[in-house]
Amino acid sequence: MLRVDIFRLVQHIGTVIIALAKDVENFLQEQVRAGTCVDASDFVNELVRCVRNQQLRPFTVTPELEAWLLEAADKPVTPLTEADFRGIRDRVDARVRSSAA
Repeated sequence: MLRVDIFRLVQHIGTVIIALAKDVENFLQEQVRAGTCVDASDFVNELVRCVRNQQLRPFTVTPELEAWLLEAADKPVTPLTEADFRGIRDRVDARVRSSAA
């Protein structure tokens, strides 16, 4: 069991005990050790905020996106490289930092 203080997220709830699968708990502990978050509560609070924000802004398919997807579907497929993944991570990190500000 992992004790997560979500008081900062929802007032009057205080501390909630949640059961995590072992692999999820290990991942959470790795994130804390790596400095991704201050503690488990910080990580869970941010995770819940992200889910809430995604639900508040549903994904919409615009004509531009549809055209881009159709165009991309006709291009040859190439395997992603480590540089591709690094670029994706950098863009996501930049987007997260700008939305947190």
